[in-house]
Amino acid sequence: MLIKQGLVSERAYQKNIFEAAKDRNTLVVLPTGLGKTIIAALVIDYRLDKFKGSKALFLAPTKPLVNQHIKTFSNLAGADLFAASGSIKKEDRRIGYTSSQIVFATPQTVGNDIDSGIIDFSDFSVLVVDEAHHAIGNYSYVKIAQKYLATAKNPLVLGLTASPSSDKEKITAICRNLGITNVEIRNEDDPDVAPYLNRKQITKVEVRLPPELLTLSSQMKSLINEQKEELAKYGFFKNTSSSINKIKILMLQKSLQRQMFAGHRNFYAIRGIIATSKLLKLYHAYDLLTTQSLAAFVNFIHKIMEGGKSKTDKELAKSEGLTQLYEKADSLLKSGAEHPKIKKTAELIVENLKDDQKAIVFTQYRETVDILYRHLKTKEGIRPVRFIGQGRGGLLQREQIQIVKDFESGVYNVLVSTSVSEEGISIKGVDLAIFYDSVPSAIRSIQRRGRVGRFNISKIFLLVTEGTSDEAYYWVSKKKESKMKRIIENMKDNPQQLMQDGTLNPFV
Repeated sequence: MLIKQGLVSERAYQKNIFEAAKDRNTLVVLPTGLGKTIIAALVIDYRLDKFKGSKALFLAPTKPLVNQHIKTFSNLAGADLFAASGSIKKEDRRIGYTSSQIVFATPQTVGNDIDSGIIDFSDFSVLVVDEAHHAIGNYSYVKIAQKYLATAKNPLVLGLTASPSSDKEKITAICRNLGITNVEIRNEDDPDVAPYLNRKQITKVEVRLPPELLTLSSQMKSLINEQKEELAKYGFFKNTSSSINKIKILMLQKSLQRQMFAGHRNFYAIRGIIATSKLLKLYHAYDLLTTQSLAAFVNFIHKIMEGGKSKTDKELAKSEGLTQLYEKADSLLKSGAEHPKIKKTAELIVENLKDDQKAIVFTQYRETVDILYRHLKTKEGIRPVRFIGQGRGGLLQREQIQIVKDFESGVYNVLVSTSVSEEGISIKGVDLAIFYDSVPSAIRSIQRRGRVGRFNISKIFLLVTEGTSDEAYYWVSKKKESKMKRIIENMKDNPQQLMQDGTLNPFV
């Protein structure tokens, strides 16, 4: 046994899932906070004991999540652990793959090492794929699973996710790509799971744009319609009705780009690409204004007006309508006007957060994180900290780790975060969550909720600006989540369908 005695308290559903998954390629669908990692540890322990001298590979989509799993296993298992990353020399990674019992890595690292030929899967008796809903398309999980299943002497795949998809085709694609022949599903209503789930109080909070922002948003709509008319002038759309939306604009732009790459350069294709680019920037500006903040909107337009070097920005900067709108918005901002969600966020935290509690605020944009952080800093009793990704201008991995530690220890009591904290990362002791904006994704909504109330009752507030994409995305997300639950329930009640629809036959 690799797992140290007395450290894992067996729950019935974990034991049942383990028994079903230990010898079959299995996708485990389990709500966040119910111990998917413990199930993985049990399976790894069993496989390494059954196949003496074999190894395990544990994949997770991000470095912070990889580090979290290593920390969990270092406490649970008396095994030789190895973290493979691009910062380690290739030869050292090759040695680590060969000499370690359990290897942890991102799929990008392992995918590159497959190409370099420095990893040999033959002695790996189990492959754990965390956040398995990523195993579609060109994501590295797919290539790794295919190579593993083809070359391992005793292969077993264990996929883990809280939210696979709201699309049955995607779920079956995930199963096909990972060689899954068995699906183990539990939800909040299952009798063996319900006792371990803490109740979440979810409240939708509607806010209205003040008259001055409504006026600006109306003017933005007029600019967007003018740009649609320009596209129609070049023959791309027959009319400029409301049916011409951002999705159709994106599809048109991609089509025109493919034409250009194929060598079909002409006046209409070039003008079409410029016009669609202008439209997409205007749509983004509109979303910033109506769902994020006036400051973010002003800053975005300022970059276009003052520093934009592209043809798109130069043409937008010449727009008299956009110039006037920018001047009005800037004047309003200087007079103290702002999006009402900023004030409402602070009010909800002050009213609902007790002295020893912690809160997390989710938003899609880094600039909104900065704006909220500056506003919350001014409020008595709120000790906020920014938590963003590692990309350009972001936080280093060690900074992210330190922020989480400081947040959990109480140095900060409000984490203002982008999507980097949505997936997988365990952040302990969060009692209150505010979803500053809506996301049109069932997976992301579930992941956001999963960061809260793992150990106690929690409150979640969903901020929705009336008459904006907030409302549309709110209902889209709810619809997708309901659909996903129906699909999963159907899979749970009729597992033979997954085996009979033809998608998994190569693995049965």
